Amino acid sequence: MFAVGHTAYWVQFGSAHVNARRGWIEEAKAMIRTASLLRLKQLNFHFYGKLGRVGDTERSRYDFLNNFSSAMSELCTFGRSKQVALMLENVPVRENGTGGIGNYSHVMESVPQLNCHLDIAHAFIEGGMSRIETYLKRFSPRLVHIHIHDNHGELDEHLPLRDGNIDFKKVVRWLKKIGYDKTITFEVFTSYKDAVRSREYFRSLWEND
Repeated sequence: MFAVGHTAYWVQFGSAHVNARRGWIEEAKAMIRTASLLRLKQLNFHFYGKLGRVGDTERSRYDFLNNFSSAMSELCTFGRSKQVALMLENVPVRENGTGGIGNYSHVMESVPQLNCHLDIAHAFIEGGMSRIETYLKRFSPRLVHIHIHDNHGELDEHLPLRDGNIDFKKVVRWLKKIGYDKTITFEVFTSYKDAVRSREYFRSLWEND
């Protein structure tokens, strides 16, 4: 069984502070080197932009997105040199400031070599079931990995499937519609047994849909 690399969510690639941003980029290169040593083929980073009042003005949002895109472009090139493909995970925030699918799309369009890592539950917090479907439709050609867990639509609870409000029957239907056949991580934090139970429930939906 191969592994998929997962980095900390708070890495600040969009910082307006040049030295701080440069430091994070160099830290990310160290992460890529580590992934390469472990023979990981994929490594994720998060579209994280919670930087004080960044996003309160259009200018700060614009600068954040350009900084983030520039950093990811440099890191994708570095990743290729180490045979590690990078993917960007959506985070559980609504469409405002630096969050949401519109800003995520800006980075993905700016960095065509960057793959999509979709967290289903994060998309649900952002905009319910319709937002999950929109992510799947928009990024299906570049979708290479998925996180699955449950929540009630407000907090990133990482619950077992069926303990929250996400309709996973619809999720399975949409994944089949786009022909998804790559990897899924059941990112359930309550217990190992809950993660296994969630996986088996999802498997039963997939096989019986």
